[in-house]
Amino acid sequence: MALEYRIDFEGSVIEVRVTGIPDRESTAQMWSDIVAACARHECLYILGISNIDKPQKVADAIYHQAIFLQAGVTIDHRIAWVQLNPDAVEMTRLAETVLLNRGMVNGRLFTDENEARRWLRGDP
Repeated sequence: MALEYRIDFEGSVIEVRVTGIPDRESTAQMWSDIVAACARHECLYILGISNIDKPQKVADAIYHQAIFLQAGVTIDHRIAWVQLNPDAVEMTRLAETVLLNRGMVNGRLFTDENEARRWLRGDP
């Protein structure tokens, strides 16, 4: 199953629900759609809840730098990304590390949705 996602504006947060199998093209389109939703709703807070069917490839995780640049994701976006599939956490963490090391993201990876929501709100 190809990558599928739904983007909703919930209060003051763009919420993204992701399933399926990620690839570069669909991931790039998803992030472009997320940034467009942020602009439409004048919202910089993003909560992603991902339960993908299988981990992305190493090269695709590293390619997130180009995806974020192309999509227009900036350090102003605050991103809490939840990976519910334990088998996919390692590759998602690799993408997070690439983006953090290049100073391209204000975000964190989580495995718990409630913890991600607390962080996104700035709760201790």
